[in-house]
Amino acid sequence: MNTGVSIVADDTRSWGMETPGPGLLLHVPAAGRWAQRPAMHLDAAPGYRIRLRGMRQTLLWTRIDSYWDRAVFLRGTALFPQVLPPLSAPEVRAVEAASGTGPWWEAWAWRVARALVEAPLPVLHAGSWCLRPVRAIAAEKAERHPVSPMEWGFGQPPLPPHSLSAVTRFLTAWKEDWWESLPEQRPGAVLALRVPSSPEDGRVKSWRKRARDGTLPPVLLLYVDILAKWLVLDGHDRLHAALLEGVEPPLLGLWPFVTPPRPASAVREEGALFSAEFQLRAGATPETVDRVNRMLVHSFTPDPRGTVSRAWPIPGGRETWREEVTTRRRRGWLPPLEDNALDWLT
Repeated sequence: MNTGVSIVADDTRSWGMETPGPGLLLHVPAAGRWAQRPAMHLDAAPGYRIRLRGMRQTLLWTRIDSYWDRAVFLRGTALFPQVLPPLSAPEVRAVEAASGTGPWWEAWAWRVARALVEAPLPVLHAGSWCLRPVRAIAAEKAERHPVSPMEWGFGQPPLPPHSLSAVTRFLTAWKEDWWESLPEQRPGAVLALRVPSSPEDGRVKSWRKRARDGTLPPVLLLYVDILAKWLVLDGHDRLHAALLEGVEPPLLGLWPFVTPPRPASAVREEGALFSAEFQLRAGATPETVDRVNRMLVHSFTPDPRGTVSRAWPIPGGRETWREEVTTRRRRGWLPPLEDNALDWLT
């Protein structure tokens, strides 16, 4: 264990979503290995150009429209690096508490937290992180992408995961319309980072048995707020096995968070109340009520905790970006996207 990292129980009053068990807070110092870019991290160039890197290779390029109306995604050709060591049968059996109970979640949270700290390919960087159980919702219940600054801003809590079946798909390039997004593209969607294993793969078969027995270890997801997605960091085969068995997989969510000091503001609070009234008058659906409640809690809570994903500047900026994306497009067949979306990505 790296003694520079502090791990304590999560004392957050509410993250605005269902958390079925206790969580942990990891406070990572800005010293030593933690002051550097982790092996897996985000980079950025001007114009909402975001790339996901793993072991100095690009796993994903994303460009978001300046009005947040659409986003285009392109995967790299590099294999997703193994972030955590594979789980052995003795390690799984060592957690003796009943699955889904508080002690079971606590045991797995501590194991995953230690593994993240000791990982040779670090994901953590300096700052504060939350590791907590999360529960998936139906895609139809997910919030739409925001259209107003009163609805969203950097530093809001993560949104609940949905569309877990994404682990069985692996599109190399796709476009998302965030103005009228499909349910499976709404904020909180889960994104697999590697090609799914065959259902006949030995590890998938082994995890399927544990899924049937109710002893499946949790899947680790990382929330990236700028993309409004959860990335599968560890447990692709476990998630696939649960889907094949038709059972709800246990999920551990990981996200960086900040706690900015925020004094009371009559302007902010009145604006939030006006926005809430306007939205509810348009139709008080369950999704609208949930969205309004989250907005009001965020607007009226002093010093609220929220997530902000850190990104490092891409050396060379847009020129490097264009060169990389152009080279990737030449290396293999990509599906045609409407509106020349890949040209726009470049």
